[in-house]
Amino acid sequence: MALKIHGSHQSRTKRVLWMATELGLEFEHDPVAFDDPRLKSPQFLRLNPAGAIPTIEDDGFALSESLAINLYLARRHGLGRLYPAALEDEARVWQWTLWAQVQLEPWIMRDELLLGLRTALGEHTAPLIAAALATLDRALGDRDWLVGERFSVADLNVAAVLSPSRSAHLDLTPFPNVADWLARCYARPAAVETRRRYS
Repeated sequence: MALKIHGSHQSRTKRVLWMATELGLEFEHDPVAFDDPRLKSPQFLRLNPAGAIPTIEDDGFALSESLAINLYLARRHGLGRLYPAALEDEARVWQWTLWAQVQLEPWIMRDELLLGLRTALGEHTAPLIAAALATLDRALGDRDWLVGERFSVADLNVAAVLSPSRSAHLDLTPFPNVADWLARCYARPAAVETRRRYS
């Protein structure tokens, strides 16, 4: 099997598992946890110098960072389908992926390691979250998807940042376009299967 995905489904690895399932790829899943000592072994550090998950191996190529992995897999296996062929649409895919990581994810993360930081920030994050969701809501407008006329890696990456475990703690009532779009994303068969299989 060419593709190997390292990482517990209880981490950002679930995004990669969703992408691989969306693409219909065969893969081996190594459900290593974020604190497994094996991640600091010389062998693993050759794959990922940070010793972190998720990390993939794909025909001798190693890559880390969940959203980057998804962009790579979509480009390699879903060009013209999940990854747009047009340069302008490719740029929009990158725009939304980077936006989600910088403008949204820092404020909605629920990682246990960041509990103290979340407590210290308190309500200071609420306006930042609202501004990010308002941006996404405006961008969606009357569109079904973020880039082009169909679901793409842009939708998967942003929806993965707004995972059910995170969005359950957000009031999406003022952002109906986001709520509808998120429901469409997570109703996709690959999303349903990934959540069922890796729950």
